[in-house]
Amino acid sequence: MIITKLYTGEDGKSHFMDVECGHETLQPLGWYSKKFPSSGIMFRDFEPGLVFEMHNAPQPQYIIYLEGEVEVTTSGGETRRFKPGNVLFATDTTGEGHISKMLTKGRSVIVTTE
Repeated sequence: MIITKLYTGEDGKSHFMDVECGHETLQPLGWYSKKFPSSGIMFRDFEPGLVFEMHNAPQPQYIIYLEGEVEVTTSGGETRRFKPGNVLFATDTTGEGHISKMLTKGRSVIVTTE
């Protein structure tokens, strides 16, 4: 499984990086990755047309998209769309940040790591 990491580069701008989670063990219900630490979980509903202008992630957090579509533009200039099944690991807590646009109505799960 590949997730997208949003991070702050040495240039102070946010960038995307694809990260392979890897398979660690085969269990009766399938392959499992290693366990990733978490500190909390939130559930979010969002409406189309919402735009969160340039901002940083409030803490390192996984955003697991369940429904809908979101467009994220990094301060480094790259834009990606996230759809159901995509996972974004937002770690750009410093630097210039990113813009998030809700393209459709949707739902996501946010898992914080700190």
